[in-house]
Amino acid sequence: NPQQQLLFQGIDFRQFNMSFTFTPYSRAEAEDVKKIIRKFRQYSAPTIVKEAAGMFFTPPSVFDIQFLFNGIDNENLPKLKRCVVTNVEVNYTPNGWATHTDGNPVQTTMTLQLQEMVLVDRADIEKDGY
Repeated sequence: NPQQQLLFQGIDFRQFNMSFTFTPYSRAEAEDVKKIIRKFRQYSAPTIVKEAAGMFFTPPSVFDIQFLFNGIDNENLPKLKRCVVTNVEVNYTPNGWATHTDGNPVQTTMTLQLQEMVLVDRADIEKDGY
């Protein structure tokens, strides 16, 4: 068919992953890793409100993510709109099972799945680099 056509059906909110590898060298650093993971799990979950008739949820926290270089926006990376964390995955054995003498993992990888809350169009990309 020489008149091939594609029907545009719209766009979705952008989704992306960010992965972080932690390698604590002391008990204090291992505790900090646990706190970081717990905070992301906490702020990616809704709060259940039971006081009202029925059950309601307050939405998870919203994140404003910036890529900085020397304290200013890094122009080599895209900008992101406001996001929510839709999933937190933690791998306590990215290189096989190994722990320090106190039982803390030698290495932990945390992957955040994020989704923007605002649609990005061509003008956003041309003007601001989204």
